[in-house]
Amino acid sequence: MTAAANGRDALAGTVARVAADVPGVAFLRPGLADLFRSSVRTGPPAAGGRRQAAGVRVSRASGSGPWEVDVQIVVRRDHRALTVARAVRDAVTGALAAEAPGVQVTVTVANAV
Repeated sequence: MTAAANGRDALAGTVARVAADVPGVAFLRPGLADLFRSSVRTGPPAAGGRRQAAGVRVSRASGSGPWEVDVQIVVRRDHRALTVARAVRDAVTGALAAEAPGVQVTVTVANAV
């Protein structure tokens, strides 16, 4: 696994932990692969044993440009979606300030439960 991939995976893990801890977040929206993935692995784990967190996409337009983070959340019905989305954006931006200065965070509310 390359250094860039390790950095991206580390950022994605941090984003997932921080976003899930924000009050009003029910869970991060799983991707299609996560919905079909069996709880029992039938083959060896991917290199390093890690994969990008569900509901989090971390990318970089150029090798030296700022990180772009997209977080997809499902909120609890008893919370205001806009307030929760802003809280997630602020929490993620704050958590990544030292590791990824200039990070651009986008939060999408995918559903409410």
